[in-house]
Amino acid sequence: MAEKDGLSREGFLSMAKAAGFDIDDPHMEELYRYVQDLLPGLKGIHELDLTGTEPATIFVPSKES
Repeated sequence: MAEKDGLSREGFLSMAKAAGFDIDDPHMEELYRYVQDLLPGLKGIHELDLTGTEPATIFVPSKES
């Protein structure tokens, strides 16, 4: 069952598996709920006008001796 304006559990598990997670781990349900709570807060990213904005320079930390 797909979630309205969200990520279905099947979609989440598919991405988790592709990322190397053990989808049979009992914590996956907790992680799925966390991601579901996080997604609405990310909707504003799609509304940002980034016209003319250059990509950020990649930060590479210095090696400590």
